[in-house]
Amino acid sequence: MAATVRSIEVELVPDLLRIFFPLFQEGVDVEVEVGVTVRELLIEQFGISADYIAGRISTLFLNSKAVDDAAKAIIHDGSVLALSGAMPGLVGATMRSGGYFAAMRGAMTYQNESRGTDSGSPYGRIRIKLFNLLLEELAPRFLLRGILISWPRLREFILDLPENFRLSRCQLDGRPIAADGLLKEGEKENPGNLLMLKVYFGDSES
Repeated sequence: MAATVRSIEVELVPDLLRIFFPLFQEGVDVEVEVGVTVRELLIEQFGISADYIAGRISTLFLNSKAVDDAAKAIIHDGSVLALSGAMPGLVGATMRSGGYFAAMRGAMTYQNESRGTDSGSPYGRIRIKLFNLLLEELAPRFLLRGILISWPRLREFILDLPENFRLSRCQLDGRPIAADGLLKEGEKENPGNLLMLKVYFGDSES
């Protein structure tokens, strides 16, 4: 039987957003409806506007393959989706979605698949990676929506926080808890168990 995913909600000051950047560069797991296109996922499930996709997300990788048409690339359970803003030089031009040099990629280009899910379930888990300017612009959106994180990774994250960080609010399964209490809870959990982490960035002036 799968372990129950516990939930934690945390409020931090905006200045601490950057401590999440390495996590997003490694990749964070999120629960989504699968069997949809990358474009449908970004717009309908993540709430990212079509204008933002066209103007800011220059490069998309699905399962390590460059995507030229987000309206045709299909998301499956276990997919890995990487999003990046414009990258410099010839490499950036080659990897740009639908770019002039896209033909140079060869086997690195994603080939469109049919819709459908492997398990028959409409829902699954995928991994999201963010790079360069998208870290600051999109990470808060995903953190507010909720990311899946293991207890050992959460412990590592908490211990890496600066000593003077301000934890305005922290709730585990809907009840208030201090950071040290959260670490003790994690010691009771199976290391493979996942936690749904939601982070809200409050006003640093308050």
